[in-house]
Amino acid sequence: MESTSVTFRVLNKKLESLRTLAEDSKMSLNTLVNNIIDSYLEWEFLAPKVGFVPMQKSVLKDLFDRVSEEEIKEIATRAADNFENELIMLYGKVDLESVISFTKNRVKKSGFTLREFDSGEKGARKLVMHHDVGHNWSVFSMTYIERLINNVGYKTKIQATDNTLTIEILDPAS
Repeated sequence: MESTSVTFRVLNKKLESLRTLAEDSKMSLNTLVNNIIDSYLEWEFLAPKVGFVPMQKSVLKDLFDRVSEEEIKEIATRAADNFENELIMLYGKVDLESVISFTKNRVKKSGFTLREFDSGEKGARKLVMHHDVGHNWSVFSMTYIERLINNVGYKTKIQATDNTLTIEILDPAS
């Protein structure tokens, strides 16, 4: 990728905070600033415009614990089926890569962990998400992510525990 050198004015206190954060993260200040810009452009700027709001994990867990599994599955299915416009707004397209990119960004911004592994099967991908929000959040996420992926023409195998999802995305040719 091509880059350009630019100059910005930054308050001394903010610059020192950025330098400390870069050092603590074992990265250069330049890399940190580029990560911040990427994060802003890929999520913070657009996410509120397409309906995402930040929420405390404990509140989310309490809300989900008060709803039946059947209601959660219905809500997740409706949300996934109505998400095409948001994907277009966020990524300019509706395909597997935009769904995975959205999922990774949402998980990261929620303070959860998501790792991608080689599934061992030809053409398949494996994502593992850890969230600490409980069983009903796993039910919601499993239903929602499976539906998003199915809606772009791929099949999934998803295993869930109370705090983890393992998502295998299967090659549609298999």
